[in-house]
Amino acid sequence: MARKPDEPTFNGASAAKGLTRVKLFDIVSRVVPSSFFLFIVIRNIIDLYLLLSGATLGNSSEPWRLPVAVVSKLSIICFLGLMSVLFLIRIEPIRKAEGILPRVMAILGTFCLYVVTLFPRANLSTKQILMATAISLIGTGLSVFALAHLGRSFSLMAEARRLVTSGPYRVVRHPLYLFETVATLGVLLQFFSLYTVLIFLAYIVIQLQRMKNEEAVLERVFPEYREYRSKTARIIPRVY
Repeated sequence: MARKPDEPTFNGASAAKGLTRVKLFDIVSRVVPSSFFLFIVIRNIIDLYLLLSGATLGNSSEPWRLPVAVVSKLSIICFLGLMSVLFLIRIEPIRKAEGILPRVMAILGTFCLYVVTLFPRANLSTKQILMATAISLIGTGLSVFALAHLGRSFSLMAEARRLVTSGPYRVVRHPLYLFETVATLGVLLQFFSLYTVLIFLAYIVIQLQRMKNEEAVLERVFPEYREYRSKTARIIPRVY
């Protein structure tokens, strides 16, 4: 009985430790992915400097390669730089998807593109290279637009922060996934092979499952999401 006065102190200390762990996990979940994307941004900035200084393409017999490469690098820098910032400033999630599978899907879907770039480049003609690059640039540019509109509600995992139904989200429920897929298609064409096509198909399956995971979380948190979903296509208006 003499130990009872100490019990609230013990419980308070446990609660404080638990709160510290939660805060530490929140910091890590923000800083680690932000640092990863920032690292890629820095690498692309260095590559861009080499391009502009003529160290890489200065002796190229095809002058169009330099401006195309510069614009491509700038689009990647803008997209990944924005992701790096949003990871740091995004608002706290209200609810997260349960289980490990949605998290695994999110990680696989995010890094599939980088696996494709590990393969040898395809032997393309000048027109094919320009077409593939244009597709990638369009997809990346639209992705930046969707990501900027999503703002602090951005999530890598299936999480509910704030329901966004305006801008591109008024047309389809997952515009960012759609635009990222367009950009990935442009990259696929540059590294086209049987293996990269199989990776791309797996990427599509993973992204579709990520959409379903996010929708399940959003529907649990926001009662109005069901009505929004009934009126808005998932990725292609009047098709799907």
